[in-house]
Amino acid sequence: MTREDIKTYSYRISQASKTDLVVITYDIAADYLKEAKENAESGDIEGMRSALNKVSRVIDSLISGLNLEYEIAGNLFQIYLHIKRTLVSVSVSADKDEITRIEHLISMLRKSFYSIKDEDTSGPLMKNTEQVYQGLTYSNSGYGNESSNVQANRGYIV
Repeated sequence: MTREDIKTYSYRISQASKTDLVVITYDIAADYLKEAKENAESGDIEGMRSALNKVSRVIDSLISGLNLEYEIAGNLFQIYLHIKRTLVSVSVSADKDEITRIEHLISMLRKSFYSIKDEDTSGPLMKNTEQVYQGLTYSNSGYGNESSNVQANRGYIV
């Protein structure tokens, strides 16, 4: 995952509701699965195993967020356990077809949560975050940019 991807995910997470956060988590898992598949195809087995380990940690975070009082959470728990078992198997066999199958499963789960995310009216989980409009960050002290050493004239001749 590139630095730009990490920045994008950080911003998305700062603005996310509960359901949006699950969708973002699936997106992160999909990115790591893509990385694992690319590494497997290029013969970089250690890189593939590292990416699969990251996917496993993402699945662990999804498991920890389940509320097992609901039946659907129990079903999701079983799916997540299946994914984790498959990830262990793939890290030994380097089977690209199994990675593709897990990518498809993650994609289907993501689509399910994406389809209901508009029903979540709880608002962003993180409070007191800066609002970003067209690349600029606005805060109580005015507006700034990503760099902390931006001059007051912001590049304009004064």
